[in-house]
Parts: sequence; structure tokens; C-alpha cells
Amino acid sequence: MQEQIINLNTDIVSKISTILFLYNEPIKILKIKEFLNDENINFDIIKESINKLNTKLSEIGLVVIENKLGNKDNNFEYAISVKSEFSDIAKNIREDELQGDLTPAALQVLTICAYLGASTKNEISFIRGVQSSQSIRSLSTRGLIKKIGDKYTLSIDALQKLGITKIADLPEYEKINKDFTERLKEIIMEKEDN
Repeated sequence: MQEQIINLNTDIVSKISTILFLYNEPIKILKIKEFLNDENINFDIIKESINKLNTKLSEIGLVVIENKLGNKDNNFEYAISVKSEFSDIAKNIREDELQGDLTPAALQVLTICAYLGASTKNEISFIRGVQSSQSIRSLSTRGLIKKIGDKYTLSIDALQKLGITKIADLPEYEKINKDFTERLKEIIMEKEDN
């Protein structure tokens, strides 16, 4: 029985690690619980597992950041970051992201945000068929997209760089917007059927 409890805890730590890695931005504890999809896992177990994960990550130069949101119980958000002693490396990487050309993945995300309009991270990933958090972060860092609520859209800076005054001025906007919207509906319907 004790071995089963230890394995369960290790399993939860691994699952939370996966969630934090793939989500790739601050995530609320309620959303972590939702992704775990197990009614036997309460907030105390999640917090304990995050503490264990933090200990493991510390060995490889990472840390779990905890941010309390307001005064309510269990109103926390978490993210993986680098330890403070490696912040100069993180700074160099972020500066590098701001220079040079956009990657093909970032261009795809920018195109989706432009032609589909305000889109969630999941919608962008559904359309691309791959996880898009890194490209979204890169475009956000460059100031080309902005987050409003849980949706991403082109920024004013992006419109200026594209030489347009409104998104509808993009080439073949109506046709491509319709194609993207229909594709997203198809993907959502397929997911609901499964």
C-alpha cells in the first residue's frame, strides 16, 4: 500500500511537470486540477506534488514559481522558470528571440492570429496541428501579438509592420478567414465526436 501511494505521488508529480511544461505560461491551480481529471486529487495533493517537482527541478537549474492571486484559498498560478543564478542566460535567449527573422512556426501563428482574429492558444494549436506555446511566447515578446483575456490577436505594432490599418486589409482576408473558421469548426466537431 505504501509503495502504491509513493507511485501515485510520483505519477502526479510527473503529470504536473508535463502540464506546466506544455502550458508554457502561468497556469492556475484550478486548471491544473482540471487537466489532472481525477476527483481523488485535491488541492493539497497538487501543492505537495508541486513542492516535490520544485525540488527535482532545482537539480537541473529550474524552479516552479508560485503566485497567489487575491485572498481566496487555492487561488494560485504556477509556471516553470530558471533559477535566479541563470537569469543572465535567460536574458540572452530572450534578446536573441527579439532579433533575426521569425521562424516558420511563428509565421504560421502570426497568420492564424491575423486571419482568424482573436484566438485561444488551443485554437491556434488545433489549426496548426502542433503545440504552439513557444511561437506564441516569441511573438508576444516581440510585441507582434497581444493577449486579451485568453485570446491572442495582432498588435498595433504588427499592423504597422504589415503596412495596414486594419486586419481586413490583409490579402484575401475574407476567403482565408472563412477557411480558417470552417477548419476550426471541423476540428472542434471531430474532437467532440471522439
